[in-house]
Amino acid sequence: MRRIVPLLWLSAALCAMAFLPLSLSIAPLSAQGANQPTPVIFGTYATPLKPPPTAIPPAAPTPIVNDDVLTILVLGSDTAQRRLVGRTDAIIVVVINRTHGTVSLMYLPRDMYVYVPNDTMHKLNTVAALGVKRYGSENYIQLLRETLLYNFGIKVDFYVRIGFTEFREIIDALGGLRIGVDCAIEGNRLISPDLDPHNPESYQVFRVDIGMHRMDSETALWYARARGSSSDMDRGRRQMEILTAIWQQARAANLFARATDLVPRLLRIVDTDMTAADLLSLVPLALSLNLNRVQHINLVHKQHFTQWHTSDRGMFTWLPIPEAMARAVQDLYTPPTRNRLHGEMPTVAISAVSSLLEFQQVAAERLMREGFAVTMLGTKTAQRRNFTIIYDHTGGAKPNSLAILKRALRVSDRGVISRPDPNALYDFRVELGYNYPYSCEFKIRR
Repeated sequence: MRRIVPLLWLSAALCAMAFLPLSLSIAPLSAQGANQPTPVIFGTYATPLKPPPTAIPPAAPTPIVNDDVLTILVLGSDTAQRRLVGRTDAIIVVVINRTHGTVSLMYLPRDMYVYVPNDTMHKLNTVAALGVKRYGSENYIQLLRETLLYNFGIKVDFYVRIGFTEFREIIDALGGLRIGVDCAIEGNRLISPDLDPHNPESYQVFRVDIGMHRMDSETALWYARARGSSSDMDRGRRQMEILTAIWQQARAANLFARATDLVPRLLRIVDTDMTAADLLSLVPLALSLNLNRVQHINLVHKQHFTQWHTSDRGMFTWLPIPEAMARAVQDLYTPPTRNRLHGEMPTVAISAVSSLLEFQQVAAERLMREGFAVTMLGTKTAQRRNFTIIYDHTGGAKPNSLAILKRALRVSDRGVISRPDPNALYDFRVELGYNYPYSCEFKIRR
């Protein structure tokens, strides 16, 4: 099982960054491309028998794609039973750009309120179950494919599906998951997997603090699914980070080098429409990829979607903002090398005193995922500080980057020191303060 892990990540991370139960839609192994955004043409869909609570939106445009790309849809279901189609609590789109050797991920909120073709408006996490009713358990993913194409212009090429049980097996085979946690989180957790999950007495409050962690499979699954008082979007961010961490760990162990021998075993474990040849074609990218060529597109409440309760039942939903979602999808298909924080291509160096070196790695990985080229200076230039400081050497020339840097490291305006220097080696320099390990937490509602 240990040797299967790299290919499992390869099909589910580089070809659908695997995690929790996954799923995706069916299409040939070919590049998606267009010279101009084009409207999605479907012919005629049936008018809903009952008027929906909100107007059905027009079909979304497809993004401009001039490169050789693969689009993978990753679905995380809330079931522990193999092959069972449950609610899709995790929905991640993975775009592999083979022209530029990059990978992009975007989490779609499960409560997104979308039009289901030839049906009506539904929450996104219910579409798979609706697909079972329409196309059967073997082809249910087709409806989700149609739904993503209509609402977001996203065309899916392959799918990979894996359940809770398989996820635990992957983490166990890796010897645990090494991952940086940059915001502490609390949540209810089963005291033992053998206890009744429906009994409130089976749970206790569990907490993971900021820092580098080695998680066992049960903890990793809890971390992937926990919300505490955090949001669904934060959970999506953590799920994307887990996918990336699995790839990093498998590559560090040189597991991708044995891909030829492992693919047949992988295909017996994973539910996918990919062939052995499809999987093996991705090995070179899995070996050469580095974190600076992986981007996470994070959707933001009130920027990409708004909160809305349906007028008929008062059901909580997120309504997509079409123009903003179209831009986000375009970013998803734009390689990280050309998409770094609105073209600012920022560089940053991080230093920390010896007692904070563990957190330097956590901060660096977070900034890499945000689009920064990061250099870790260790204790060089570091001073003992109560609060994290950002030195801006650009003279305010990269405002988007500075805003992201402040948000990611939880630094206020008072923590930014302007020191314009055209000869500086980096755009920004960060000195972590003693407040960093306590700067962010999601506490459970007691």
